[in-house]
Amino acid sequence: MSDLNAKQLENAYAFLNHLNALEWGPLADLMASNFKHQYFPGTIVPPDGKETRGKEEFMGVLQHNFIHVFDKTTFGEPLDVVHGVNKVVFHLKSDGMSKSGKKYNNEYMVTFHFDGEKIIKLNEFVDSKYSSAFFAALRAEAST
Repeated sequence: MSDLNAKQLENAYAFLNHLNALEWGPLADLMASNFKHQYFPGTIVPPDGKETRGKEEFMGVLQHNFIHVFDKTTFGEPLDVVHGVNKVVFHLKSDGMSKSGKKYNNEYMVTFHFDGEKIIKLNEFVDSKYSSAFFAALRAEAST
């Protein structure tokens, strides 16, 4: 494995570690200025209605969710890792709780795309059935 490939894998793990620790500055530092985030599958409608967002929008969504929606959510060690040229793919699960006490244990396939050591794109595949039901229940709670 080349030094660059090793650094890319290290940065993918660092992304999860900084997210779990809510370390916003170091997390943002891993991303290129032209970073893009995309939710998948296409049938899921993100709460903000945007399928693709830039670095600042993505950081805003993360901060909002992890500060205002969830009491605590952590991503576990990847269950599977695929590492190729300028890409790292993690299969992982989250363990969390909403502020209202609703469990949040989702499953993900996350693909990190790199340009050098920086993450330029993050594709996030979620369990769309679980996510849709979870966020619909939270919206219903908030409206009562």
